[in-house]
Amino acid sequence: MVNSGCSQGHAWRWVYALSSQMLGNDLASKRKRARSDYAYHLEYRTRWSDNDMYHHLNNSIYAFLIDSIVNAYLIERCGMNPQSSEQIGLVVSSYCDFFGSVAYPSVLDLGLRAVKLGKSSVKYEVGIFEQGKEDVRAVGGSVHVFVKQNGRRPSEDGMESVMRKGLTELLEKVSAHL
Repeated sequence: MVNSGCSQGHAWRWVYALSSQMLGNDLASKRKRARSDYAYHLEYRTRWSDNDMYHHLNNSIYAFLIDSIVNAYLIERCGMNPQSSEQIGLVVSSYCDFFGSVAYPSVLDLGLRAVKLGKSSVKYEVGIFEQGKEDVRAVGGSVHVFVKQNGRRPSEDGMESVMRKGLTELLEKVSAHL
């Protein structure tokens, strides 16, 4: 845990303020993202079918990549089971900024960080890098709102504690090296 002098309940706000200040959200800042700006990584081997008629990854594949790394993290580190968890994350917002082309047969390194953690929501950022190249190819992200599986409404208590713990770790790991 980052020692901020804050109570544990407020420490994530301090971490968010620090990480947001250090890693700007403007295009110029995103273009300078490095692999080390992300706490969790996942490799993706592109497929022939990922390319579009212009011989680069189709835009819809970037959305697939963002969704894939987020869900891999939630399943591996936050106890998420899409079929049986009491809460699920609904994507309420998403974006992707493109800085370089990627095409089959590339191997990609996807990096994930949590940008902001709320009572029942989290904002993610994903950096997409091509193996063998240092420049970020795209920076995208999404916002999940965690809702009850039945009824699709947020819980009064917010997200489940195991989910919050895993997402807090994702937020803190990035901020610890800033």
